[in-house]
Amino acid sequence: MYELDVVAPDSLGRFVYRWYGPPDRPAVALELPGVPEALAEWHRLAARYTFPLSRDHEMLPPGGARFWQGSEDWYSFDEAAFHAGSRDPEVLENDELYTGLPLSRFLVYAAVYEATYAPLHGLVRMAPPVDAVRAVKVRLRELDDGLWQWPDPALRYFGDDDLLAHLGPDRIVIAGRHRDALGRFDGLDLAWDWDSRTL
Repeated sequence: MYELDVVAPDSLGRFVYRWYGPPDRPAVALELPGVPEALAEWHRLAARYTFPLSRDHEMLPPGGARFWQGSEDWYSFDEAAFHAGSRDPEVLENDELYTGLPLSRFLVYAAVYEATYAPLHGLVRMAPPVDAVRAVKVRLRELDDGLWQWPDPALRYFGDDDLLAHLGPDRIVIAGRHRDALGRFDGLDLAWDWDSRTL
């Protein structure tokens, strides 16, 4: 998980490879003029996987400033700053709130968010008891980079090689790279709102 502890220019590609495995499609020479390089990299990377990298939110086709949207939120890069020469423009939420995150870092956040909130293998408990949150935390390691405190410092990302979790007073959301990874939480005596193993 080092690529998430210290988010660097190659973190997106390293995380996607580690979480989803090797690409199952050949590299594609996508020429995306007028698109920031970080966003072009996302689309080149996504084109190499049959499995969509974005399933909870929609990653929009390149062309406009808005690039990622959910049912109630959407994200755009600062188009004016990009056209003024910024190579890594800041991301805006809902066209009005500056996030403080450059696009390259935000896209790492988006990839981890999607892996956590739209997993094939996962566990969810909303409004968990405080001791349950604590019990999950001690089974994982908090990600070090300050990115994982955005947008709410009360919610933090945790993980290891096979697990990701978004934890806070109001939620336990866990994703596993494979089904067996979720067994780490079987002894918690916690009624899950969603357990992918029971579907």
